[in-house]
Amino acid sequence: MPACSFCKKNYEWPRGLTLALNDGKLLYFCSGKCRKNLLRLKRDNKKVNWVVRTKKENIPEEKQKSGEDLKKEEK
Repeated sequence: MPACSFCKKNYEWPRGLTLALNDGKLLYFCSGKCRKNLLRLKRDNKKVNWVVRTKKENIPEEKQKSGEDLKKEEK
């Protein structure tokens, strides 16, 4: 199962698009949305909100805390 070059989501083969660049690098895309965001719009996948972040290190500490923790801190 290849992983999308933009959103890092695994998708099943024969779905998606595989693009071979002149330098021999392969780019895999799960959808047209990912392909357009990377190639046409030149977006950074770290700055796009709809891309799921897999590691907790990428999420700021304020967002990791639950609502109950924030209420206790306010008191």
